[in-house]
Amino acid sequence: MNNQELIEQTYSKSIKGIKEDWFVSEIPHWYSYVVNLPKHLQVTYLTVILENQVLNGGFHQYFVNSYGQFAKETIDALIEIGAFKKSNLLDKALHIVQDKDMSDENFRKELVNKTLKKLFIDDDLFDPLEELDDIYYSLEDEDISVLLGEYLNKQSKN
Repeated sequence: MNNQELIEQTYSKSIKGIKEDWFVSEIPHWYSYVVNLPKHLQVTYLTVILENQVLNGGFHQYFVNSYGQFAKETIDALIEIGAFKKSNLLDKALHIVQDKDMSDENFRKELVNKTLKKLFIDDDLFDPLEELDDIYYSLEDEDISVLLGEYLNKQSKN
């Protein structure tokens, strides 16, 4: 099985239990589900989502679509597979979007409810996030499908 097939198969397993109504619910079922996935499924879900969102619409889209609620876990997932530069970029993006005095729980709540002032009301984050997008796109030495595939191959041998 090649890397892409392995990633797709693992990603499919990771999303099996997600319910559509969680995306509009006040109750953080989606967050709980993802953070309680087995490690290899969580790493796959988080890195595939980040890659797809950033390549499709940048970090801005990643946060607007509420995936930014998983930013801290995704930073850890990127480190886990060896994507250190991309984890650093996501950390920078998170610091742009989340005020330093805001709790993680409030950040997740405001992101999901689309009430985070600087992202949904003022929305002056396009330029600083776009600078990070450009760097992300240029990191050819950190191909997520290669790194994630290698990670999953190692996991299947353990």
